[in-house]
Amino acid sequence: MEVSNTTGFLLQTMLFMVHHELNNSLIQLIHNGTLSGDSNRTTGELSLPEDVRCYGVYGCFPITYPWIDEKRPVAYHPWSPAQIDVRYPVFIEPNTTHPRYIDLNDPRSVRKLGIRPEGRIYFITHGYIESGDRPWIQQMVDAFLEDDPDGTATCIVIDWRKASNPPYTQTCANIRLIGAITAHVINMLYEELGMRDLDRVHLLGHSLGSHLCGYAGYYLQKDFGLLLGRITGLDPAEPLFSDTDPLVRLDRSDARFVDVIHSDGSEWVSKGGLGMYQPIGHVDFYPNGGYNQPGCNDPMTKFIRKHDESFFWGFQEFFGCNHLRCHQFLTDSVRHRCPFVGIGCESYAAFRRGECFDCDRDGHYCIDFGLKARDSYQRLIENGIITDPAAPLSVYMFTGPDPPYCRSHYRVLLRVSDEEESLIHGGEIGKMSLEVHGEAGLRSGRMDFSADPVYFEPGRNYTAIMAGAHVGPAPLKVLLSWAYRTNPLNPLTWRLLASPRVYVRELVMQLLEQRISVRLCPLNGAPVMADADNEFKREYCTTS
Repeated sequence: MEVSNTTGFLLQTMLFMVHHELNNSLIQLIHNGTLSGDSNRTTGELSLPEDVRCYGVYGCFPITYPWIDEKRPVAYHPWSPAQIDVRYPVFIEPNTTHPRYIDLNDPRSVRKLGIRPEGRIYFITHGYIESGDRPWIQQMVDAFLEDDPDGTATCIVIDWRKASNPPYTQTCANIRLIGAITAHVINMLYEELGMRDLDRVHLLGHSLGSHLCGYAGYYLQKDFGLLLGRITGLDPAEPLFSDTDPLVRLDRSDARFVDVIHSDGSEWVSKGGLGMYQPIGHVDFYPNGGYNQPGCNDPMTKFIRKHDESFFWGFQEFFGCNHLRCHQFLTDSVRHRCPFVGIGCESYAAFRRGECFDCDRDGHYCIDFGLKARDSYQRLIENGIITDPAAPLSVYMFTGPDPPYCRSHYRVLLRVSDEEESLIHGGEIGKMSLEVHGEAGLRSGRMDFSADPVYFEPGRNYTAIMAGAHVGPAPLKVLLSWAYRTNPLNPLTWRLLASPRVYVRELVMQLLEQRISVRLCPLNGAPVMADADNEFKREYCTTS
């Protein structure tokens, strides 16, 4: 959900305007027997489907199919360029606080803005009921410019605040024209700066801004024969876009590489999710399954404290947490030196079961998250690992509830001994948790082996997928703890004479990011005692 300086109830506005406005518009059509309506900036403008609105060099904008169909029962024409009044502030190092602006009426003036044609050029844009001066955009600009290895990057914000206000259906129409205008701006840079191609031009858009970027990519191909290098969709808006024709929404044909981050993909009508769940790019990232992000169910007071200077911003982030997480993840992946990696899998459920943990085997491709995603994907193609680039790739990963969000992924196999002592003692029920220790005092944090107590039987193996903070190239040791749980109805869990213990023979830990497997054992085969930290190390394992 985008934050706003004009409304304190964005979610309610979003859901109300999309749902009720469509119903009211259809009722109007029935009563009037026509598709015409008032032309004003409050209610939007309904027109006959066969009408076409043209805006000079930016072309014409029909509202016939696919712009109006069963998924989009009402369509508006975009406002005029003067009404939309889109701005393009330009940020370069070291001046990131007082940008200069692109003058659409003076193409040659872009030569004086300090844009390096050989450098990376990022276009960043907001979504519904937002503006280009939002703190998250400034944070992303700062991260991109500070992290640029060549020191030649430029960030350009697409600020269309005047055209982002309700009704939502009118805003959906406006971004078509803004996409076309942006295509002309990019072509202007291409021609005036003598750029060889657009391979280093990267558009990033949040929510409705994702589809705006898709329109820019479309018009660059249609009007100028130019192909964008990359588009990153940040939780693309779902209402009126999901399951529509590719022309209507962002899709993989809009750039050489399209990656999408899904963070609020719950059903919007019943659960209020504002982002798409449908895969639409070359690579679609689904952190934590693409919805219900960790930390977003925390009390509102946490968000209020985070924004000490503004109760309003804390309130907004509380209600829009899942929808905002996508760009927070991306900026975090740039700022923190942590391996932010996801793996392709058939589904989130299969990923959680650990069925897709072998990088680059059996279609389970490991892809770097963030700005490195394109290079990571391209290497897989060049090395012949991805044999069908036309096939969509859904990638899953876990994150933490707070920055730094990056987490290392572990698949842990716990083997319970089948030796005599273990068999005589019998099974135990309880919850296991572990903490990985790495170099320089790095720790993963406590990770639960399971959400519920498990009955650990001698001779059985148990597997779990978990995620923790990055600990370096390889673990030095693991502390395994076990909280004993007795069941008064199960005599096998009663411990009247013997203390609770589990004879864990070894842990086999597979590290996704490092692509290694490590075997760790207890000292001299000691059992895991309840309510204590039990140390496992590689050097404690015998060769047998």
